[in-house]
Amino acid sequence: MEPLPHAMLETAPPPAGRGALVYAGDSGIKGRFVVVNPDASLEMLRQAFAGGATGIALTGCRTGADIQRLAVLLSVAEAEENLAEGSTPILAITDGILPAPVSPQGFSGKTTRLAGLVWDQRGLVKTLGVEPTRTESGECPPTFAAARAAVLLTAAAACIPAYDSASDLAGELFLADCDRSRDDGFFGRLASDPAQMAIIQTVYAGGRGSSGQARG
Repeated sequence: MEPLPHAMLETAPPPAGRGALVYAGDSGIKGRFVVVNPDASLEMLRQAFAGGATGIALTGCRTGADIQRLAVLLSVAEAEENLAEGSTPILAITDGILPAPVSPQGFSGKTTRLAGLVWDQRGLVKTLGVEPTRTESGECPPTFAAARAAVLLTAAAACIPAYDSASDLAGELFLADCDRSRDDGFFGRLASDPAQMAIIQTVYAGGRGSSGQARG
């Protein structure tokens, strides 16, 4: 599998389809993770391949069983589409309500397809019914901070990269937020606007951050 980039752009789902996370890898090859729900069918996966999917992003993930079910379906879909076994990576998108990282219900050791874990802050907003209000220093409310930390710990236990949620911030505020996120341990983040892609790729790859100084 091609190594994942630090930045992936969210696309809105078209009227008759599903959204996707798109990116251009270091080699210049464009990738497209089609987003599916935990109840995705074999036919949905075949449609995703027909639409050019290079990976599957599973939304609503909370346990390793969600990933295992998708991995089994992908094996069948790959065989039917004459694709190499295990060639389709999975991104797990979660609201951060997760089992203990090393518990039997966690993500560790469930499938080699699992390429990354994405924190979905908007999913947690929907679950809790409240919007997060950051402090002046940029810190999240305790509930959101705990879910965000759970994503980092779960990803670390599974030895996969963690992606931070998309942000509507812009300019220096967005740059500072990316700095903070990278320092917290995130490998990358989702972009809500194409203009954010280059900033994300630079900051999370260790380039210049909000301080204007080179990062190690």
